[in-house]
Amino acid sequence: MRLANEANIRTWPSPAMVTDVGRVAVRRENERLRLITDELGHRVKNLIAVVQSIARQTMHQSTTKDDFEARFSGRLGALGRSLDLLIAGNWHGARIDELVRLELAAFGALDGKQISVRGPPLDLNRDASRNIGLALHELATNASKYGALSVPEGKVAVHWELASGGARPRLRMTWRESGGPTVTEPKHRGFGRQILQQVTAQALAGKVTHEFLPDGVRWTLDIPAAFVVDARRAPANALLCPEGGQKGRDRHVG
Repeated sequence: MRLANEANIRTWPSPAMVTDVGRVAVRRENERLRLITDELGHRVKNLIAVVQSIARQTMHQSTTKDDFEARFSGRLGALGRSLDLLIAGNWHGARIDELVRLELAAFGALDGKQISVRGPPLDLNRDASRNIGLALHELATNASKYGALSVPEGKVAVHWELASGGARPRLRMTWRESGGPTVTEPKHRGFGRQILQQVTAQALAGKVTHEFLPDGVRWTLDIPAAFVVDARRAPANALLCPEGGQKGRDRHVG
């Protein structure tokens, strides 16, 4: 019995060993905190650069102080909404259907009749969430002023899909308006059109088609599927239906 107890005592970690283990744990925790701090600093700097760019471009193309305040506040709000989703997802990604809903809700269009949303459940990475959020804001702003959302009978359909054709899969998103005033292409090319026609495509290594058709605006974004971080194992033709809704029908926002 005595020999067994002595053997057990010998196997206990010595104070020196405990101290060494504690030092290793502290060192690892400090390294983890340093990495988190560095990443946070990097993200903050990127966000500041984005806000500065939006402010500068908006200021250059605003005619009055009130005009600047309205445009800048709207764009900053769109950026903030995409960040809210990213933070809720622990910066892993933002659900595209929630992004669409939040951006359109800012325009009071959630009546379940004017706007339909259809596409598979996808999570977008940080770059895609931020840029697509700003593009949706510009599209909704224009639609509420001049397009389908400016009249009760107007409609907007937003659709996205993962297309597997070609060498690499693509994410394609379409905004289509109908039932609004007759559309003519504006002569002025402001920062909003730059976001829709150039900035988003360049930031996401994709292609954009922005058409001013007589029956309504049509905007299509085609980007690499690499910007999708989680396809939730849904087929490319899956539809997002409201709870209790019928499979295969469009989901109405609202």
